Amino acid sequence: CTSTNRCGTTCCCRQSRVNRPYVDANGVQKRLGLVVDFVGVLRELKKVLKFDSADVTGVIEDLDVLMADLQARLSDARGHYLTVDGTAAADEQLEGAVYGRFLDPAARKTFFDAFREIEALWEILSPSPELHDHIASYKRLATLYATVRNAYADRGRYIADLANKTQTLVRESATLSGLGDITKSITFDLNALDTLRSKPGSDTGKVFNLVRGLQKEIDDGGETAPVLQSLRLRAERVLKDLEERNVSGSVAMDTILSLIAEKELLAKALIDSRLSVSAFRVFWALKDDERLANARVSAMALARSAELLLARFPNARVNSDERRKLKAELYVPLLVLKKARSSVVDEVLTLLLDDAAHDNQ
Repeated sequence: CTSTNRCGTTCCCRQSRVNRPYVDANGVQKRLGLVVDFVGVLRELKKVLKFDSADVTGVIEDLDVLMADLQARLSDARGHYLTVDGTAAADEQLEGAVYGRFLDPAARKTFFDAFREIEALWEILSPSPELHDHIASYKRLATLYATVRNAYADRGRYIADLANKTQTLVRESATLSGLGDITKSITFDLNALDTLRSKPGSDTGKVFNLVRGLQKEIDDGGETAPVLQSLRLRAERVLKDLEERNVSGSVAMDTILSLIAEKELLAKALIDSRLSVSAFRVFWALKDDERLANARVSAMALARSAELLLARFPNARVNSDERRKLKAELYVPLLVLKKARSSVVDEVLTLLLDDAAHDNQ
């Protein structure tokens, strides 16, 4: 429906306005949008907006003002972010910036905020002929933005956060130069680590790529995903230490090497144990527990008992009565622990019925 304003004009903006910024499933907010008119509302809207130019003086900024603002921001960004010394290849310089200058989260935020302002102006003004001399600089800036975003995201999306016209420019640039490979996810294993070590580049960048591979493996699911969560937390702690500059890239690489070795040991142990993933989580978490060792309780025997009990109470994850019975039965093989048995039972129950682990099986 339409309504009448104080000035006597008929308003139909309610049917055509963009009411809220769209946010997709990955949390990316669209900063620009289009109004799609299905019922002819915009025809009426055009009539409404036929004001005398004197009535709207100063309401809409002249495009020349926006162009000057964009050019000033681009000039400033070139000086801050695109200066190169010519001593290394373009992709090497890009990687050096990504894992050097932008390792600091505060530096990333400052750059992201500056680029978003530039991008918004570019999307409004493009394809103005006045932008022609600035395309190369803007493309490099947008490529840097996409690469930095991808480098520090849990899962790389490369150009998904860019506006439509900017995506086209960056896609062409990334395809021609191979810049997307700088932050490409790889597998979290010894082969990948050895391959990375044989290539040029910073240890910091290699660590981030390896950890991203572990994150992707867990997020994608798979047989071992539920038992890799503890490794993921420790690997992400390494990234945090790098960002805070508590460790060097080489020290972080050594830590990642030990985590990869542990991951491969864990995968082999899972196969050899012949336990379900849930029961194996019990064994792996308690195999070195002093409470069990002091009472001479075998973590493997406990895991097997837990597996048999879970088969007896298959709905324990969703049925409170079965969960209570399962917990009571878990006390039996742990009676020798005496005072410690309650805490161990609670831990075993959590490991056995962990919802995230169950969903990934």
